[in-house]
Amino acid sequence: MKYKKIILGVALALACFSSLNANALTETKVKKTETQTAAPNVYWTDGYGRVSYTTNSIISPVVKIALKEFAGDMKAVTGFDAKEKSGAPIQIYQLDQLTNKEFSAVEKLGTPLHLIITAKDAFYIGTRKGKLIVIGSNARGTAYAIMKLSELAGVSPLAAWNDLQPAQRKSLYTPADQQWIEVPRIEFRGLALNNSQWMKPQNYSRIARLMLRLRANTLWQVDGKHEAAYNKAVVDSFDICVAENYKVTEFVGKKHKKKHRQTIENVKLVCSDAQMEMSNLSPGLLLEMLNSKDYLESKNAQRGKSHRSEAHNDEDCAWIANITNPKQSTFQLAMMMNLAWNKNALKAGCKTYIQNSLNAFFGTITGKKIMPLMEEYYRLTSIRHSAYMAMPYGDTEFHSGEFGNELERFLYRYDLLKAKTESIERMLPQNQKDGFFEVVKYPIFLAALVAEKELEAQEARYISRPGLFNKDDEAKAAAAVSLDAYNKLKQLNAYYSHIRNGKWKDFILTNGAEMQAPQIPGTLPAADIKRLKADAFDRSNDLKPLSAVTGDIIAKNAYEWSEATESPLAQAAVKGAEKITVRPLLGHSGKAVKLPKGASLSYDFYCDKSGDARFTIAVIPCFLNAVKDMRVSVSIDRGEPVICQLKEVYNSKDWQFDLWRGQTLKSFYVTLPGGSHNVTIKALDDNVMIDQWVLDYDVDREYYVFPVAK
Repeated sequence: MKYKKIILGVALALACFSSLNANALTETKVKKTETQTAAPNVYWTDGYGRVSYTTNSIISPVVKIALKEFAGDMKAVTGFDAKEKSGAPIQIYQLDQLTNKEFSAVEKLGTPLHLIITAKDAFYIGTRKGKLIVIGSNARGTAYAIMKLSELAGVSPLAAWNDLQPAQRKSLYTPADQQWIEVPRIEFRGLALNNSQWMKPQNYSRIARLMLRLRANTLWQVDGKHEAAYNKAVVDSFDICVAENYKVTEFVGKKHKKKHRQTIENVKLVCSDAQMEMSNLSPGLLLEMLNSKDYLESKNAQRGKSHRSEAHNDEDCAWIANITNPKQSTFQLAMMMNLAWNKNALKAGCKTYIQNSLNAFFGTITGKKIMPLMEEYYRLTSIRHSAYMAMPYGDTEFHSGEFGNELERFLYRYDLLKAKTESIERMLPQNQKDGFFEVVKYPIFLAALVAEKELEAQEARYISRPGLFNKDDEAKAAAAVSLDAYNKLKQLNAYYSHIRNGKWKDFILTNGAEMQAPQIPGTLPAADIKRLKADAFDRSNDLKPLSAVTGDIIAKNAYEWSEATESPLAQAAVKGAEKITVRPLLGHSGKAVKLPKGASLSYDFYCDKSGDARFTIAVIPCFLNAVKDMRVSVSIDRGEPVICQLKEVYNSKDWQFDLWRGQTLKSFYVTLPGGSHNVTIKALDDNVMIDQWVLDYDVDREYYVFPVAK
C-alpha cells in the first residue's frame, strides 16, 4: 500500500537526520529574515468567537475523549464549545489511522512528518495554507496535541484537576510562522497508584483525565507492591499502558486490538519507599532526584540505584511516580511528567516553573503575589513537614526554652503566612476562589494547623507534671491551643469535602496520622478551650527579636558565603563540569547550595566570645543507596580540616531522623579566641548540598531550628 511505502521511505530517510534531536525541537519557531514582514495570524475562532475543527475519518477513543475535553476548555475560554465543522481552521490528523487518500493530503501539506512518524506519542502543530495543522503519530500523540491546543489557549493542564478557571478571550489565533514539534524523552511515563480511600470506580476517569493532561501513559505495578486498581474500560479508552513486574502491555495496530509486551530493565521509580511520599517532598528535592542519574531502580536489583552502564541514558527508562494521593501532589507530579516529556522543561529551575504555573492559574499580577507564600510554605515544611509531626514520629526537638521560644517562633511564621494567604484570597474574583483554596490555601493551612496541633500538644506534655495537668494553667493553655487547631483542621477538611458538590471528598485524607486528635496529658471541656486560649503564649507580642537572644551563637545559611571556589574541573572549563549553584525551594534555608566535588565555600565572621564551641553543619540528606560516601571537610581559621561523613545507612534510625528533619547534621568541638574568624567547607564527594551551619558557644544547648538572621 502507498501508506506503508511512504512510512518505509521516511524511516529510511531518518538516517539523514541521525544528528538531529527531535526533542530539542519542542516549541520551535521559524526564524524571520530582516526583509520579512510580520507573519499573518491563523485564527481558530470565527467572527463570533467560536472554535471549530476537522479530523480524519477514523480516530481512536482517546482522541475522541481529548476532543471532548478540548470542547469544554474552549467553552471556558470563549463561551462556546469547540465543534467539528467542514472547512474548519483547525485540521487534526491521527497518522496511524489515515487512509491512503488522507495520508497523501497530509503529505502535500509539507509538514515535517519525518520527525514524528516513527516516534510514539509525538505530535506536530503548525500552520499550513491558512490552517492550523495538528498531527499525532499515534492515538496518544494526537490526544496530547489536542490538549496542547488547550494549553496554547490558556488552559493549564492542571485547571480541571484544581477547579481553576482560565482567562476568557474573544479570539484565539496562532502566528503563521510558529510551530511545535514534540517527541517524548521517556517512552513510559506514569503512576504507581497505591490503594487508598480515593481509589473508587467513580474516580478512575478523573485520574485518567489527569494522566491525559500530563501526558502520562502508564499505570505501574511492581511485585505486588503497588495495588494499581483500575477500571479496564477506562484504561482501554484512554489508551493507558499497564505495567506489571517490569513488563509493559499496550495495544497496537490499526484496529488497536493487538497486544504488545515490552520488558523494561531500568525504571526511575520516584518515592518507591513508603516513608517518602511525593506530597512530602519539596520541589527542590524532587528536582534533585529527577536530575540524578543514580536514582534508578533496576529489575534485577530493586534496591540498587546505580545499575546504569556507561552507554545508558534516561531515554532508555520508564519514569514512574509512586503516588498515595495525587490531589496533594499537584506541582510535584506535573514537574515530573513535564521533565519526563522534555529534558529542558525545568531548565530555569523549579521556582520559575511554579511561578509560571501560578501565573497561568491566577494571572501574572496575582501569581507574583502568591509565589512568596509558596516559597515560605516550602521552607517551613522543609523544616518539619506536617506528615512527620504526629505519632508515630514522636516528639520533635523544638525547644520552647531556647532563642526566646523557638517553638512559638516557628508557629508565628505560620501565623504570618496564614494572614497573608487570607489577604490575597479576599482580593480574588469569585471564580478563582475554589482553585486558590485547593492549590494554595489548603496546603498552607493544613501544614499550619497540624504544626500548631502537634507542637502545642507536645508543649503541654512537656510542661505538665504527672497527675497535675488539671492544676497547671500553662499546660492547659497550650493544650487548649492544640485542641482549637484540631477543631479548625476538621472544619478545613469539611469545607474541602463540600467544594463542587463533594467532588473531592474521597481525596481528603481525614484518617491520616496528621489528622489524628492531639495527645494531651489530660482532658479539657470544649467550653473551656476559648477561655484557656486567652492565657496562652501571645506570639504577636511575647516573642523577642531573634538578634536579642542569639548573642553567643553564629548561624549562617549556606548561600551567605563570603567567597566561593569552583572545583578544579570547573576552573579548567571541562565540558560538563558542574558549578556551585543555589537550589531554590530546598532545605531549611529555602536556598541550599549544590557543592560539586572539589569546590568550597568560605565564610568570614566576627564574634566577641571566646572559649569552647560546637560547630554543626547541616546538609540535605542523601537518599541514594548506591552512594557510599558524602563527605565534606571543614576548616576553621584555615586550620587542620575536620572530615565529616554525611551519608547515613539506608533505613537506619539516623536516616529516618534525617528524613523527618530534612537535614543531616554533623558536629565537632573547637576552642576559639574572640575576634575575626573564617570557616571553609569543601566537598570531598559528589551529591553534597549544604544548607546551613552554626557555631554555638553553649555546647550543651538543645534546639531544632538554626537561628539564622535571614
